[in-house]
Amino acid sequence: MLSLLPLLLSAATLSAPAPKSASALLEAPDRHVRTLDGRVQRLLATGVKRSPTFAALMASLNTSDVIVYIEPMQTLPNTLAGRLLLMPLNSQQRYLRVQVALAMNPDEMISIIAHELRHAIEIADAPDVRNETGLVKLYERIGRKSGLPHCYETQAAQDAARHVRRELVA
Repeated sequence: MLSLLPLLLSAATLSAPAPKSASALLEAPDRHVRTLDGRVQRLLATGVKRSPTFAALMASLNTSDVIVYIEPMQTLPNTLAGRLLLMPLNSQQRYLRVQVALAMNPDEMISIIAHELRHAIEIADAPDVRNETGLVKLYERIGRKSGLPHCYETQAAQDAARHVRRELVA
């Protein structure tokens, strides 16, 4: 049984390596953004196909030591559409869990996933984030408190969601 450190991060353009092929981002056994849910897998595929920013977020994570698992949720705290949780370390690999509310249309869900993937990149870019203490220090430095206890927000994550949303509706 995994014990999750329940530090929540509520759901930009970025400078990332050139995106890998859609197939590599979505299907490669060593991909860093994963899901067991068919609906989320389809959302990831749509995001990669329709949004260069979304594809760049996924490509950036593929070059990191962070693996992100995305799961849909029937319920989240009232003020959240998505959240990110840091899972405890077993090795050098860092694992994050993204939860996304189901009560949205597909484009909104893709935008929220992009928002949370940007948070995952913020963590990937901070090698000292290996536990809850490191995560809190990072977000006290780069973010601002947002609503619920242990919730933080960054401008980069908000910008990523807006940018992806614009690409999806274009």
